Amino acid sequence: MDSQHAALFTAIDEYVRARHRCFVAELDRSPTDWVICIRPTEENARALDVYACKYFTLSLKEAEQVCNANTLESMLMERVDRELRSIGDSVPD
Repeated sequence: MDSQHAALFTAIDEYVRARHRCFVAELDRSPTDWVICIRPTEENARALDVYACKYFTLSLKEAEQVCNANTLESMLMERVDRELRSIGDSVPD
């Protein structure tokens, strides 16, 4: 795992664990983007649904921004929040 892969994985995983009780199950790079699979953690109400997962993509530019900041920017947080509504178990602020 290279440093960009590790930084991207860590930033997204920390956010989805803290905010949605989910985790990054897969993170794969294609020539044009990153494909991310998110699944519920055991604390999540959807954890019993073995098929519960959500795939989404990040452009290479978005991934670079996450890696440089070591966190998700607000627009990306909003997108992740929307994407995870179907499987997330949102934690109150």
